[in-house]
Amino acid sequence: MVLRQVHDDDLVNNFFKRDYHDRGMLKWGGFYLSDHTSALAKMYAAEKVEEPLPKQPLSVVSERLAVAWRTNQPVHLQLKVMDDNQILAKVDGIVVGVHEDNVVIQLASGRWRELSLTEIRCVGNQSKKG
Repeated sequence: MVLRQVHDDDLVNNFFKRDYHDRGMLKWGGFYLSDHTSALAKMYAAEKVEEPLPKQPLSVVSERLAVAWRTNQPVHLQLKVMDDNQILAKVDGIVVGVHEDNVVIQLASGRWRELSLTEIRCVGNQSKKG
């Protein structure tokens, strides 16, 4: 079978009139760079601001972390420090250890983070966040 090329302006015009449907801006979606998508993700995450939870006394923070450690339950910590967006920093994870006045949290990424008890503003249940 041999294909032949036809130079017919009517054929081209009919194709664009009947068959081709311009998708508008959708066609450019594949051109986003990874930098753009990560910047958009940060922007949308910044819009989801968590309200400051009530500050808990050090004794309550310590007791809640001890219970979470014994029961291996995930915790949601709201810290006293602000992140880059001037929002209270938060940490979600599982209490895996205690060292003096510090607690070690295993994050979802598998990394460990050591926090001083005095850095923690509030301890909540990770599923309820409060």
